[in-house]
Amino acid sequence: MTESDIELFFERLYERGFDLCKDRIRRDENMASRTSMRVGGPARLFAEPENLDELEILISAAKSMSIPIELVGNGSDIVVSDQGVDGLVIHLCDGFSKVSIHEDPLTTDTCLVIAQAGASLSGVAMKAARAGLSGMEFAAGIPGSVGGAVYMNAGAYCREMKDVIQTVECLDEHGRRTVFACEDLDFGYRESRFSKIGGIVLSATFHLGKDDSVTILQKIAEMNGKRAACQPLNMPSAGSAFKRPAGHFAGALIEQAGLKGFSIGGAEVSCKHAGFIVNTGKATAKDVYALVQHVISAVKEQSGVELEPEIRFIGEGFK
Repeated sequence: MTESDIELFFERLYERGFDLCKDRIRRDENMASRTSMRVGGPARLFAEPENLDELEILISAAKSMSIPIELVGNGSDIVVSDQGVDGLVIHLCDGFSKVSIHEDPLTTDTCLVIAQAGASLSGVAMKAARAGLSGMEFAAGIPGSVGGAVYMNAGAYCREMKDVIQTVECLDEHGRRTVFACEDLDFGYRESRFSKIGGIVLSATFHLGKDDSVTILQKIAEMNGKRAACQPLNMPSAGSAFKRPAGHFAGALIEQAGLKGFSIGGAEVSCKHAGFIVNTGKATAKDVYALVQHVISAVKEQSGVELEPEIRFIGEGFK
């Protein structure tokens, strides 16, 4: 994007009523500080809309100029190119973080939790637990946002988002405000309607059962204890680096290929859990990408199984 492109983009935002004086859109935002892997270059344009109207203005203006759009939440499953993102990165945060709990109008045994896309998934799970609502215990240790979790059908401990979602409000692939029932979201293993054909998650409604809050919180503590014991939570990473291949476990295959502790630059296959790639302190996005490709090749050669990355690589230069 040229400077004239950016100036024209700002003009179109202003014409559509976007308040440019509130610092909710910035140039050359450092994306390394916006992702859990702590690597990557700047976003040419970075916006944090305060409400749905501002979000729609941003999308409309960007599409009118064919500016690429990337949506990010907590940045816990993405790696941004060292060259950055030559487009518009939209971060759904404080303006999209409301969470509310409602009685289910159809039964006294359940409640509905409505969470906006920018809300912390673990925070929603903990709020539900403290209110005596069960079903999201598996999500209390997942570091992403609600929007990102819906996008990839995040899960753990044999449970996934599709198991607790009732409906999702979104801007569909055509930009229309729409509400989809869970069964219409085409959920699969780490995928959804949104990852396949596009659209932007605005909020999700979770259908949860009532239970004793002490019991629920104890389950969460046990799950999080298991995570801490076997995952490198004290090092920068993007979570599980690879999807689970049918009939196998990615970490076991990687370890069998002798790659535990193997590194390229500052990126390393975790010595604690081979399914994680960690930043030992000076990794670049190029290091992470090269290591992912090396692992895929080595595992394919050793076992015949082709791993698929769970990390999303954003920006140019990943070849």
